[in-house]
Amino acid sequence: MSIRQYNTELGMLIDKIVKVYLNKDKFFVGQLKGVSEDSNLILVNAKNEKNISFPKLFVRNTFYNFVSLEDEPFPMKALADRIASIFSKGHVNYIEDQNIISILNGKIIVDEDEVRGTGPSADRVKKIFDQFKMDIENPTEE
Repeated sequence: MSIRQYNTELGMLIDKIVKVYLNKDKFFVGQLKGVSEDSNLILVNAKNEKNISFPKLFVRNTFYNFVSLEDEPFPMKALADRIASIFSKGHVNYIEDQNIISILNGKIIVDEDEVRGTGPSADRVKKIFDQFKMDIENPTEE
């Protein structure tokens, strides 16, 4: 593969979530925003293997071994916003570092897999959660 083909393929990952491996134990995950002619990378909203955040990160081509395409992360913040449109914002707390939503002071907990809690409010959140998952899996064409 020529360097031109390589950069073309790498360029097709622009705006996608990628994992950039520095070695087998160290990596960054973030949105690829730019690739130079020399395959230097620009990542935004990146996190490393220790979950430390970097708003913008420049990675020289000599410092990484390979890049992989990651699945899009589950949009927990958007789900929290949708739940907050039903419940008041003061009762809905998105906890970013744990990637969970706490509702009614922890009586209901939502992660990307399930809703934990009981009662009518939990049932209502479960319906919102199920509809949200259907909406992101089958987006409507505009």
